[in-house]
Amino acid sequence: MWTLLSGFEQLSKDEIDALVEAPALITILVGAADGDLDREERTWSERLLRSRTYNNPKKLNEFYRVVVEGFWVKVHSEMAHLPEDPETRNAQISARLELLNPILAKLDLQLAADLYKGFRGLAEETAEASGGFLRIGAISAEEARWIKLPMLTPIVAPPKEKKKGEDDEDNWEEDIPTVPMR
Repeated sequence: MWTLLSGFEQLSKDEIDALVEAPALITILVGAADGDLDREERTWSERLLRSRTYNNPKKLNEFYRVVVEGFWVKVHSEMAHLPEDPETRNAQISARLELLNPILAKLDLQLAADLYKGFRGLAEETAEASGGFLRIGAISAEEARWIKLPMLTPIVAPPKEKKKGEDDEDNWEEDIPTVPMR
């Protein structure tokens, strides 16, 4: 299965496993930071991950298909093996996520940056999923502590130069012709 993941060929199975389990850990880290991973946080996390199986840079679509397979089984399994105390649990998760830094460094810069951006997006969406009015002001102090995933080294790829006539897979909306309104 892992050989199907284009762009990840230089990683070992254990390294790919660590990347695949990261979204479950991030969901727990942020969603359960206040002690409880509620229904809204679960629903939004799953929707976000499912959307990433087709609405991503193409190289990541298959990665997220693998992530989504049995996602809640992974979350429940992790929750069963992690400490119940949120502070202790989050310290352990943070240490595990920190181990992703050298793995991400082995990847192509653009792929690593896209993964990092996706992990941050998942953390933010999970935090915003519960509480507040229309999800405004929904981020608790506990979630805010982890939302930026401080254990991960930020990865930013330089902007790609688009050549004339070349499709940009990340900004496909720009290629849609617009019709002026009358």
